[in-house]
Amino acid sequence: MTCRIAVLVAVSALVAVPVTAQKTGSVEVGGFFGYANYDNTLPLGNTIAFGGRVGAHVLPVLAVEVDYGHAKRNSADHNALHVFLVYNVPPVSHAEIIVGGGYVKNTYGGSYDADDSGIAGFVGVRHRFHDMFALRFDAFTDFIPNPANKSHQSTFNGNWGVQAGLSVLLNRPRATTPAR
Repeated sequence: MTCRIAVLVAVSALVAVPVTAQKTGSVEVGGFFGYANYDNTLPLGNTIAFGGRVGAHVLPVLAVEVDYGHAKRNSADHNALHVFLVYNVPPVSHAEIIVGGGYVKNTYGGSYDADDSGIAGFVGVRHRFHDMFALRFDAFTDFIPNPANKSHQSTFNGNWGVQAGLSVLLNRPRATTPAR
């Protein structure tokens, strides 16, 4: 049994394609689309959203990222500005796990004119398919403790969603391949 585990670990180590960590100053620029589920008290319902992001590494595993998203439904529109501190789990393959937390500023327009802010977080996967390009998948949530539509029935808002997009990775170390 111990021999099988040792062989499995050795084979896994040989098959894995290592990728070096990001470096300070590396940048990610990307676009995304996704599904947004808005708080039931908001006139937006659930809808498709799109936007863009830019992030820069201040440390090899820590980045500051800003994203801006837009959605429209029922003659109301929503713009969300997120500012995240993002932890990049050190990669062991072309797939990287990312976790972020920070601030969200919501601006509503059209038939619903208001704005509010709160805290936000996400978890995602960035899959590099080239040294400069990656697919990215995120699940996010926004918690608004003091919403613009606050009432005795609604003391906070919670929005959540999923996003998929393409990123361009600038000033990143090249992916390494194992020696043969």
